[in-house]
Amino acid sequence: MSFNIILPNRAGTSEAETLETENNIVLIGANGAGKSRLGIWIEQKIQNSITTHRISAQKTLNIPEFAQLKNLEQAEKELLLGTSADHASIGRKIHDRWGSSPATFLLNDFDKLLSLLFAQTAERDREHTAQTKATQSYVAVPDAPIDIIVNIWSDIMPHRQLKFNDGKVLVRKEGETEYHGKEMSDGERVALYLIGQCLCAPDNAVLIIDEPEIHLHKSLVDKLWNKVEELSQSKLLIYITHDLDFASSRTDAHKFWIKSYNGNDLWEWDEVPVDDSLPNGLILEIIGNRKNIIFSEGESGSLDTTVYQLVYPDFHIIPRGGGDKVIESTKALRDNEKIHHLNTFGLVDSDYKEDEEKKAMLTHGIYTIPVAEIENLFCIEPVLRIIAEHLLLDPDQKVNEVTEYLINSLNDEFNIQVSSKSEKIVEYKLGAYSKENHNLQGLEDGLKTTLIRIDIPAIYEATESKYRKAIDEKDLQQLLLIYNRKSLLDRISGIFGLENGQYGKLLVRLLKGPKKDELIEALKQILPTINV
Repeated sequence: MSFNIILPNRAGTSEAETLETENNIVLIGANGAGKSRLGIWIEQKIQNSITTHRISAQKTLNIPEFAQLKNLEQAEKELLLGTSADHASIGRKIHDRWGSSPATFLLNDFDKLLSLLFAQTAERDREHTAQTKATQSYVAVPDAPIDIIVNIWSDIMPHRQLKFNDGKVLVRKEGETEYHGKEMSDGERVALYLIGQCLCAPDNAVLIIDEPEIHLHKSLVDKLWNKVEELSQSKLLIYITHDLDFASSRTDAHKFWIKSYNGNDLWEWDEVPVDDSLPNGLILEIIGNRKNIIFSEGESGSLDTTVYQLVYPDFHIIPRGGGDKVIESTKALRDNEKIHHLNTFGLVDSDYKEDEEKKAMLTHGIYTIPVAEIENLFCIEPVLRIIAEHLLLDPDQKVNEVTEYLINSLNDEFNIQVSSKSEKIVEYKLGAYSKENHNLQGLEDGLKTTLIRIDIPAIYEATESKYRKAIDEKDLQQLLLIYNRKSLLDRISGIFGLENGQYGKLLVRLLKGPKKDELIEALKQILPTINV
């Protein structure tokens, strides 16, 4: 079924837009972007033509001792309209369901939900009994919403058994005593509440769900909403969220980014662009960010991101794992005209890269740090001196000891390091292969030309000379540029009288504490200056 959903003008003017869709919708935006108010606005615009049921983020989850037993019509009106009185109507819903304050009213309707669930079961049983009497034969018993909820519950929480009995909600954990629903955890209660609300909404209705992920463990969110969507094929779900992971998980939904709320029922928003070269979750993170972007190596919470967030505070640091992903993401975003309001850069380790390769990457806004690995950054002379002084050690002595250690380690691994560096140079030159004509001969000629350019003995000799020079000159900076060993921080801990691995941990603590400014200034001396 297709639904016509009214949306405010995306440019923030007064003329509304209409979206005809069969797909669910995700409205995503930062706190303060007016997402909840937009949900209210949509509800009020469409509720006279489409049955609309909004589930507020502002709600209590108190489960009553016993659900009040009511007839089906009374229970439906109380849940959907807020009252079963004679004056109950869509026009009065803002007063009876939302207390005349739809943006801030604390919705307290768990009791109404349970009353409707039990009323639907009673109606199912009444109809089944009547059919059985009329036919005097076996009639299959259809599932009531309560039965469906129990089945969903067993799928998403297999170690907890849910039971509805005589107006009560009961739960039993595997191997434990049964307990009343009012003793459920927040996650259990909100899961029951959300499933029940969605199933109780009439067919062909629009459900507006504010913060669908709240109180739910990450491992449950996708399972729960995938199941609800599966059982709500005749309904349209509009999710309102700031959770990028949740928004990304709704793969077939229309996604709209709410940029800002300008008051007077005016919002600025736009569709989330689609780019096959960038993951959906990454696009969501990018368009919701107001700072220029640096893609870095590492993962969230890694040493790379910790350092770069401190050194480049005016940028939003997005870790992308390996250097190849940094390069790919930076190029893709710079080429994406739909996301043109941000300046994007990449930052990667030197990691055996040649100057020619670094210059080529720089044309795409991708900078290399002047050390082989991020770990080496913490071994530059200014940092070594700060750490030595903090530990009341002689800075000159410690710098010399670290330099001697690097020389000895590099000598021990000399052939491995030189051959690995040479291998990377060969790989880079092979990557420059291109055909010389659009036929078989052109392919063969292109390969011959590429191979002629690769003089392996010369590459090895030049690399060996470069490594030997850094060792002979005891050049700490050059040693850190060429020596590729991620365990370096662990290895030099003993030089400072620290246990294995403690040097790196001490550095991170000092970066977040008393030596923060000194260390950041030391790192800025060597890290690239990125100008927008």
